[in-house]
Amino acid sequence: MEQEQKRFSGTIVRIEPDGFGIVEFDQRLGANTHGVFSTTIGSSVPFRQVKLGMHVSGLAEVSDRDLAAVKMLELD
Repeated sequence: MEQEQKRFSGTIVRIEPDGFGIVEFDQRLGANTHGVFSTTIGSSVPFRQVKLGMHVSGLAEVSDRDLAAVKMLELD
């Protein structure tokens, strides 16, 4: 089953050096208040430029789970 992708804006609330991070959405996307991005889920993210507290936007796959999968992240 293909997940629906929606645009979002939000704030980076966690970044790990191994290419993992969490975005808190400005407005919830369905059941999702946060999204996860990482190299293992195929996120398109400018990792070297992303910083904690930075405001971002992009596309996320939403689901009925707690976290959406961020597919594309753009710096605002």
